[in-house]
Order: sequence, then structure tokens, then C-alpha cells
Amino acid sequence: MMSKTLLSNLFRKNKIGMNTRSLWKWIDDTFNGLDDDRIKEIGPNLACAEWLMKNGAKIRWKGCKEFVSHYDCLPNTTSIHRKLFVIEHVYAGKEASISHIGFRYFKNCTNISYIEFDGCNSINNEALGQLNILKDYLTKLKINDCINVSDQGIMSLEQLQALKYLELKNVKCLTEPEIMIGHLKTKLPECTVQYYNE
Repeated sequence: MMSKTLLSNLFRKNKIGMNTRSLWKWIDDTFNGLDDDRIKEIGPNLACAEWLMKNGAKIRWKGCKEFVSHYDCLPNTTSIHRKLFVIEHVYAGKEASISHIGFRYFKNCTNISYIEFDGCNSINNEALGQLNILKDYLTKLKINDCINVSDQGIMSLEQLQALKYLELKNVKCLTEPEIMIGHLKTKLPECTVQYYNE
């Protein structure tokens, strides 16, 4: 599996005539594309883990304390025990480039209960809207310093009815944060909503 860094260097060496923005969009779209055959072959959790890791995110398996950050560390896809590996926690930081295009990988990953987006610039309103794939399972969500998130994306979180804890930190594109937070508290009465703007 070719990494984004290797692919980027290949393009630079061959001086392929496309501007940088178009190149990175093409790379991101390609690396976030859904591979249905891969999901059928190895199951939704391992396929989702591969997608997350090749795009710079980390995962923690249910029952484990440590995060796994590289798809070379995934369990053998031919192992009879691979179904025991289910994702519980997803972390996407500054180095991650997961986008809404790949969020369909979350389908059938029914153990994902905790997601953190921390300075992840590829997360936008459309991505937050697509978290509804996990609406019955996601209980904890943290969004910190994601510059492409605004009111529309935050308001869409009201569909995550299983949420017990929501933390919004340094989400600077909000126009009326007090109204938005009040709305979320009304729509998610079982959820503790924390808002910080440092």
C-alpha cells in the first residue's frame, strides 16, 4: 500500500503538471475512497482501521490501552482471530487527512464509542454531518481547533442521540456559540456539553 508521502514525492520528482492544491485534493480523495471489496474481504473494522491509518489517524482496539498508528501493525488479515479486533476509539490530529469521503468506512463499526478531532483541518461540516453513521454507538466526541468546522456542522451533531459527552474547544467559526450550545443541550438532554474558547 503506497503512503501519501511516497506518492507526493513521486509526483514532485516527475514534475507532473498540476498545481499543489489540485494534487493534494486528488491524493486526499483517492486515499479516502471507499473500497467495498476490501471491506468484504477483511471485515468493516480492519478496513476502517486501514483507511484511518493510511490517512494519518490512530485507533485503539476495544480492550486495549495503546493506540495503533500504522497499518503495518494491524493483525494479519487472514487470521481467524481478526474479528476480535474492533475499533473503540478514533483519534485524528493535525497530521490526519481523513475526510467525509471515507466516513462510510464507519458503517458496521458498532463499537466505535469515542472520537477525537484535534486540529484536523480535513474535518469540515460535511464530515460532522456524516457522523450520523455512528449515531447509535458514539458516546463521546471531542472537537478541538478544527478550522473548517462552523455552526452548520456543530448543529448537525444533534442527531448523535447516544452522546453522553461532547467537548467543543477553539471552534472559532461559530457565529453565536451560546445559542448553538443551548440548542444542543436541548436536543441532547443526556449529554454533557462543554464549550471552551481559548
